[in-house]
Amino acid sequence: MENQNIAFTLGVGVLASLALFFLFYKVMKRPAKLASLLTFLVVQAVYIAVASLHWAGLDVFAIHFSFFTMAAIVPGIIVGSRRGSDTDKGRLHWGPGIIIGFFMILVIVDSTIITLANSGASADFIRKFLPQPHREGVQNVVSAFPGTVANDYQKKYSQYNNYIAQLKTQKERGWQVADGWLEKPQPGKPTQFRIHVTDKAGQPVSSAKVQLSFLRPSNKAQDVNLELLESEPGFYGQMVSLPVHGMWTMVLSIQRGDEIHEIKGETWVGEEPQ
Repeated sequence: MENQNIAFTLGVGVLASLALFFLFYKVMKRPAKLASLLTFLVVQAVYIAVASLHWAGLDVFAIHFSFFTMAAIVPGIIVGSRRGSDTDKGRLHWGPGIIIGFFMILVIVDSTIITLANSGASADFIRKFLPQPHREGVQNVVSAFPGTVANDYQKKYSQYNNYIAQLKTQKERGWQVADGWLEKPQPGKPTQFRIHVTDKAGQPVSSAKVQLSFLRPSNKAQDVNLELLESEPGFYGQMVSLPVHGMWTMVLSIQRGDEIHEIKGETWVGEEPQ
């Protein structure tokens, strides 16, 4: 279960829980508490089995587990609270009401987080709710390669020495990468992306294989991978169309023979927040 399907799996699981509770309580005439317990056991047993086969991370598991538990228990609380004395019949006790309200707030907050994680935040949302970055003395740029970074080298501790060696080799090699977008990129609009690669002496690095990846952390299905073609010595470019606005991570790999130079940067697509 990929992260982009969380909203769907949560909805299906909650609906299945409500349907099971109705089956146990109305059709099979089980008491409300027993119906809730049976619903909880059945739904969680199915989900745990599916999650173990398609593990998406502990955070995703925790969200599903809590929502499915809520969907199984809350109906029992509502039904049970209405089966008191005749004077209280038809009214919901304040205790269960607080519990239900808490879970409703949890649903709203988690749904908002899931939506932002999947679709990203709009420029209007960023302007209204997020603080502006403090960039004293820095010009507003569309794309940049802020440093020499070997992508993914730190994922495993056993590769740390290789990571350090790669950084040292790239620093000694002294290759420089300049330029980027030739005009401001917009979502869904093909835009020329071109870089200029030079060596330590300022001479063009030609006849290299240049791979460029635009990564979308919130949805890896939107990642764009392409090869930049050399138009003249040291200049590599390609028309690029990115599907959505917002911040993208760029990973650039330049290979010439046994020499591999990898750097990482960021770019903003669409209108930037003011």
